[in-house]
Amino acid sequence: MNDKEIWKNVVGYEGLYQVSSLGRVRSLEHIDSNGHPVKERILASFSNRNGYRKVNLYRDRNRKQVSIHRLVAAAFLDNPDNLPEVNHIDEDKSNNAVSNLEYCTVLYNNTYGTRLERVAKALECPICAITSSGQRHYFDSVNEAARVLGLKRQGITNCLHGRRKHHGGFSFELAV
Repeated sequence: MNDKEIWKNVVGYEGLYQVSSLGRVRSLEHIDSNGHPVKERILASFSNRNGYRKVNLYRDRNRKQVSIHRLVAAAFLDNPDNLPEVNHIDEDKSNNAVSNLEYCTVLYNNTYGTRLERVAKALECPICAITSSGQRHYFDSVNEAARVLGLKRQGITNCLHGRRKHHGGFSFELAV
């Protein structure tokens, strides 16, 4: 396997940023929109709530938050069929090396590897539904709570992951 790091321009940010075959992003030496010199440096990345590594890119005083795996794929991978998704082959969302990425369909990406088993296991965790008066109702799984309460699973899951506070008049937490 060739671990030599190769750098290419970030599409749409030529002369400002480059992305490497190992999944790193750097800003190039340039003069910013305020007339100040900017030295070349590797950008600090951060994880979004889904675990994907991202960086902030700036152009003309505008910031854009972008996923590193998409930058790597756009720079290094051919996509002749115009496939919409970029899959992490080893299922590690922080491994953005070009050798770990592939373009794919939405269905392929959503059913790849152990994803379905991980989702099923997450839906089997015991949870607690809490009414506004503080009464607690325990369920063996998100599926059971959704069925008994007549709610959507995604709404319950959003509460459990902190994306929502309430769903159907209940708040939810893991019962561990």
